[in-house]
Amino acid sequence: MTTPNRCWTAWLVLACAGALPTHAAELAVRDATTGASLDARARQLDAFAADGPILLDGRLRRYPLASPARLRIEAPGHRPVEIALDGGDAPITILLDPLAPPVAYERLARMSEARPHARWLQGFARQGDDGLALAGAVVEIEGHRATTDASGYFELELDPVDADAAPTDRATLRAHADSHADIVREGLARLAGVQRVLLAFGGDTAPRATIEIGARDRAEGAVVAADAASSSAASIARTFAPPGGAALAPALAPPTTIRVGYADAACTQSCCTGACTHTCVLPLESYVGRGLDSEWIASWNTQSLRAGSVAYRSYGAWRVAHPISANFDICSSACCQVNDAGTSASTDAAVARTPGLMLTRGGSEAASAEYSAENNSWDDPADGLSCSNADLTCGDGYAGSPASGWPCLADPVGAGHGCFGPGRGMSQWGTQRWALDASAHRWPWIVDHYYNDNGAGSGQRTAVMTSPLSLSAVVATPTTVAPGATAQLSATARNAAGAAHAHVLVGASLYRSGVGYVDDPAHDAATSLPPGDSAVARAFHVPVTTPPGTYDVLISLYLDVDENAAIGAGDVPLALVTVTGAIEVGGDRIYANGFEAAP
Repeated sequence: MTTPNRCWTAWLVLACAGALPTHAAELAVRDATTGASLDARARQLDAFAADGPILLDGRLRRYPLASPARLRIEAPGHRPVEIALDGGDAPITILLDPLAPPVAYERLARMSEARPHARWLQGFARQGDDGLALAGAVVEIEGHRATTDASGYFELELDPVDADAAPTDRATLRAHADSHADIVREGLARLAGVQRVLLAFGGDTAPRATIEIGARDRAEGAVVAADAASSSAASIARTFAPPGGAALAPALAPPTTIRVGYADAACTQSCCTGACTHTCVLPLESYVGRGLDSEWIASWNTQSLRAGSVAYRSYGAWRVAHPISANFDICSSACCQVNDAGTSASTDAAVARTPGLMLTRGGSEAASAEYSAENNSWDDPADGLSCSNADLTCGDGYAGSPASGWPCLADPVGAGHGCFGPGRGMSQWGTQRWALDASAHRWPWIVDHYYNDNGAGSGQRTAVMTSPLSLSAVVATPTTVAPGATAQLSATARNAAGAAHAHVLVGASLYRSGVGYVDDPAHDAATSLPPGDSAVARAFHVPVTTPPGTYDVLISLYLDVDENAAIGAGDVPLALVTVTGAIEVGGDRIYANGFEAAP
């Protein structure tokens, strides 16, 4: 643990003299995955900033800062973040992403892939007030028991669930640590795969709590809902990427962080807006990872989970632009969208497939991507579920709430299922049924179905998926090439998401009026794009039949949706750049340097 540094002499002299507006902020820094206390450094980025860094750890302490202030927070082994503080009065815990996940998390994730019906629970026990590890804590569930090690880690292999078990089945976790009140967590889903929990003992964390899953537990009146600021449904001009003509996802950088209201300093206890006493600042991608398994059922098909990750991310990003409170952007219970410290290996994997992807209507900001558990426009009086859709005129087999701006959508997978929620936007259970349907629709289709009626939408149903990727600085080498020869194409790719895009394909075409597009799919290249700028490159073989002349060069980035390492109709074009007249295709087999092309 570090001792806070209060040696900001030049800045403090100015502040004490009244030359700078100041406020005292309560700050702590912890690991976003394990909840561990971090020895972190914060540097003020404003004018007249402190002489040296501010030293932070996992315990909340008060620090005098400029008002407003911008801080860069860094800790060894973690990705830094920059945050803005505007003088709010809520204590703030900053969660930093580790550069690599815990080894034990990766190990069980691999095991679950090899044993899809097996079931594990793993996690960490921490002291709630400072994030320090609790060794020797006993965790019990369903007759199984584990004791935490020196790092606070535990894992349990649980009994497999029955094949006919409902995804709504629940279990209760109990944990004991000396000198702390026992913990009880009710409502843990009994699902195949790996579930992860963070147990905070003491501090301001309540010993007893119920785990929420939105698709299972959302009650009437507690729904993801937009306010008047999201009512605009302006259309957006679309660009189409060659050669298949798929609509290019418009570029829109997601926010890097989000402020979430919680009821405890450990960022484990969800709360509705008025009950949130604490602000947790975390990277947007970590927020999505912590929340997807709290809204979708983690054992659902991966196509359903990936579709849900786009909706979840978009709604959170929209709230960053339209905060629900002065102290935080969004609350953490089903009043907003559920977010807690638990995750699942399956939802983590789904989020990793869609980093930075959101929805937009006008192209300037993320759309408020509403969703609810069951959107079929029919209320089954015998199912006991709460239907809060005030307009069921669409009828059975259709989703929608025309009175709320969501027009009727043919959704046959919902037929016969009673409404559960407000009926706006995406149907959570519908995403699972489409993923399992004989048509085998993949997640981009599911997203476009519910938010854009697959291109035929109106009103609120006109949102399209965005891209965090862009391309620039294209270079072709050589600039003159003979038919049958090969050029090297390179560009700078920018990934504005807070996580790597690990499943991207680099495509390319030549274009000349009167000739059309010239393609070379054999050299489409797979690449992984870390956050920030990176170089991409690929070869381009000019077909021997290519007519001579000057050609534009087009380079594109596609998301490999069907996972076959080849650009196809099911993949999503995320970036495209065109350089006019970048390559000259020669009329004979002689290069500009006089050497003959290879046969």
